[in-house]
Amino acid sequence: MNLKRTKVIARALIGGALVSLTLSACTLLTPYQPELKQGNFVKEEQLQQLTPGMSAEQVQFLLGTPMLTGEDPQNRWVYPILDEEGQYRTVTVEFEGRSVARISRS
Repeated sequence: MNLKRTKVIARALIGGALVSLTLSACTLLTPYQPELKQGNFVKEEQLQQLTPGMSAEQVQFLLGTPMLTGEDPQNRWVYPILDEEGQYRTVTVEFEGRSVARISRS
């Protein structure tokens, strides 16, 4: 009787250890997480084509989706650019009505 009890306890311990090892292995493996890129980086050639008076649709066709918008996304779009020195800058396109009123770099 004592031998049966020992076998049951040994099986329970081995089973518990296997479950524990299996679960701990799950924490060692992490799923692939791609870098999240927001918006589109704008090239100088694209900025040269951007002019006041363009419609919002034309701007989006030319520059793509903005990285940021203001509190009122219909009036202010911000795009990232990488300048010649390798520095990140932004271009802000401001709308009045549905056309470009101002273009500023910072």
